[in-house]
Amino acid sequence: MDRRIDVDGVGELAVTAYLPESIAGDAVLFLLPGGGYGRHYFDLDLTGHPDHSQARWHADRGLVTVTVDHLGVGESTVPERPLDFAQVAAAGDAAVRTVLDRLRSGTLDPELPAIPGAVPIGAGQSMGGHIVVWTQAAHSTFAGVAALGSSFTQTRLALQPGRRHPFRAAPMEEVYAAMGDVDFVASFHWHEEPPAFVAADMDPGHPAPWRSATVPACAAELMEPFAVARQAAAVRVPVLLVYGEQDVTAEPLADLAVFRSAPDLGLLLVPRSAHMHNFAPTRHLVWARLQSFAAQVVEQRRLVAGVPARA
Repeated sequence: MDRRIDVDGVGELAVTAYLPESIAGDAVLFLLPGGGYGRHYFDLDLTGHPDHSQARWHADRGLVTVTVDHLGVGESTVPERPLDFAQVAAAGDAAVRTVLDRLRSGTLDPELPAIPGAVPIGAGQSMGGHIVVWTQAAHSTFAGVAALGSSFTQTRLALQPGRRHPFRAAPMEEVYAAMGDVDFVASFHWHEEPPAFVAADMDPGHPAPWRSATVPACAAELMEPFAVARQAAAVRVPVLLVYGEQDVTAEPLADLAVFRSAPDLGLLLVPRSAHMHNFAPTRHLVWARLQSFAAQVVEQRRLVAGVPARA
């Protein structure tokens, strides 16, 4: 179910809601894409290779799932001015709250009953994870947040054979210059994935429906060390971090430690997966962990609500 959500002063955000035949609980999962991708990354339709749709997988198991194109991405409004993280996060927060209000009141769709206790869970892939965390730090939008392949220490992609990463104390000019040595295929895709789909994903000229022709200008900042670390340290809800066996962080445990204020921290390391988890043969491990994380957040909220306040 596609909708366009009006955000005052900036335009519209495109969202798609995937509705279960039978709703299993109060959790509502919001999925936000990474740089260069749109919300259809979570609903991959790969001919001859079924079951690559994360959004439909969650909905089939009773979880209301909403995919969102960021401001400046995909089918959402693309402003003429460059966008920073604060602007993208503010627009995303407004769209999420609008969808939640309609879900709680039963006005999102005539066939969907009201979910008065809807609990929002935010999950973003790569850049989307950084934006989810920024949104949470600035607006307290979600009851729990998950970042799928998002580094909060420094983004480090795989390099071509014989190349090396700049020394960590090197100026950013040297770091950006080293991007010419990156092996993007090895960084993004595990070698077991169907070659035709890897080729389609890595070809910017291919009309793949899951790609976005635009990327917010602020995405370039994610190459800098600890680019969103201050926001991560301010998050005070449960956090789940997910990384593939070949992903874009040097040390997952270091990323986990950045979330110093979170009351609950989870980490999943996915075998046989690179950065784009939804293409990987082990993608279901990510989806199942996220499904259980959403249920966990709802149950923790219920338990905490039943604990008497301290005098």
